[in-house]
Amino acid sequence: MEKRNTKQAILDEALGLFSVHGYDGVSVKDIANAVGIKDSSLYKHFKSKNEIFETLLDGMNKRFEQTVTFYRLPQGDIEKVYRQYGENDLDWLKKAVDAIFLFFVEDAYAVKFLHLLMIEQYKNNDAARMFEEWFIDGALSFQTALFDKMMQEGYFRRANPRAVATQFYGPILLLVLMYNSKPERQGEALDLLHRHIEEFANNYHISHGE
Repeated sequence: MEKRNTKQAILDEALGLFSVHGYDGVSVKDIANAVGIKDSSLYKHFKSKNEIFETLLDGMNKRFEQTVTFYRLPQGDIEKVYRQYGENDLDWLKKAVDAIFLFFVEDAYAVKFLHLLMIEQYKNNDAARMFEEWFIDGALSFQTALFDKMMQEGYFRRANPRAVATQFYGPILLLVLMYNSKPERQGEALDLLHRHIEEFANNYHISHGE
């Protein structure tokens, strides 16, 4: 039990330090001091600082998947999920977007992780790949394919799918960057988010494929 708690404490303290100082700005000694253990004790749990970093990357992936599963958000094969996005009402869409938005602006782990990726994306290939996958091309590629299918099936009016995905996602990413670590402004953030979704739906969505 003690080993497991110490290992998690190392990860928690490392994430906090990395999110402020970056990977290169933090030493193993810094992490050990933050946890309250000796360097040699830290090495009983992790072989290197890089292993701590890799474990944090893996942990973020798992945490996000748990959030998606908990809120039952449609993900994966476009052929299987497009109808859910097309046939559910606007309130459903708002709740679905809220879940992901609040994860990245309020979840302490996710907020620190975003800060870490933003610092490290220009220096660390794994961080750059994950930032691109999570916040740029991965999100845009999924939404481009989703909107393209919804246009083909008559749920959206015809337009350039990539441009439409950019119009939908760009403001959401901007709001994430504006409001992360600012829980006292959650109401303001959600109001802007919902207004954006409503405007987007008014421009593109055709209810129930009619």
